[in-house]
Amino acid sequence: MKDWTSIQSFDRLHQAELCRNILEQNDIASVIINEKDSLFLIGAIELYVQNKDSKKAEAMLHEFKGLTKINSFISLAPIENLYQILLTENIEAQIIRKEDNKYILDNYELYVKNEDLDKSIPFLKGDKLHSWTQLETCQRVSQTKFRVDILTENEIETIVIKKKDSEFHLEEVRIYVEKEQEQKAQKILKQLNGWIEISQFSKFYWAHIREDLLKRNNIQAIIRKEGEVYLLYVEADKEELSIDLINKNKEWIKIATFENFFEADFFKTILEESEIDAVVINDKDSSFLLGETNLFVVERMVEKATILINEYTETKEIEE
Repeated sequence: MKDWTSIQSFDRLHQAELCRNILEQNDIASVIINEKDSLFLIGAIELYVQNKDSKKAEAMLHEFKGLTKINSFISLAPIENLYQILLTENIEAQIIRKEDNKYILDNYELYVKNEDLDKSIPFLKGDKLHSWTQLETCQRVSQTKFRVDILTENEIETIVIKKKDSEFHLEEVRIYVEKEQEQKAQKILKQLNGWIEISQFSKFYWAHIREDLLKRNNIQAIIRKEGEVYLLYVEADKEELSIDLINKNKEWIKIATFENFFEADFFKTILEESEIDAVVINDKDSSFLLGETNLFVVERMVEKATILINEYTETKEIEE
């Protein structure tokens, strides 16, 4: 790879992904080259950066050497509460704030020393959060944030813990509250005072698409599952505007599937520059933004959007 250099080798893919995540959050482009033979498990997993970024990247990874990120969230308080619990158990932890992060919402990250990782796991599972109880789970960080904000407004402390699968994709986000506050918290999230239901959907991603549409118009939306139905709520004073926006954009069509979020987001930007609303949907909302990702547009814009994507792809192939 011309103009690129390997800055670190790894035995495990997830170790390389963790480092790439750190670099991406600090605006350093990086690529993982996996040369490990899947049958014999020999070879290397290399992390590459552009030559001009190599010194900065090495310094950045050195800062995190000996540490493992165990959790992260947009708001400080839920991370701070878990941090204080770990300290009382003699687990040395560190909170690091990340700013100006374009793709990932996690601004506050919680790290522990590598040697304390095993001791931290029971807390991440909730097994040792003795005075706390799991209140609710969410599929997206944004949905967790809305709920945490509502609880905070009602003076209820929270802990937010992310559960990852074996490939480090986000499976769910768990919200914990103190046991003595559980009934009050349940009542608040059930009533959602000041919020009103405007739509119902049979699939989460359809609610997700509308949530994204509303967010781009500065309207917050809460998705709540009841039985097999996903309900979409907005603040009461935004009801009329929200319904109008949804009615004007009723039919969304998947026009392309990409290997990762960044590629999908790139084409989303191209479409939006041509005044075509587009939504990126990843069924597994990943803190690393990995995995198959779909791009949706409004039905009336399918033909125009497809032409733009094909024209760009063909031009790129000719240039290469």
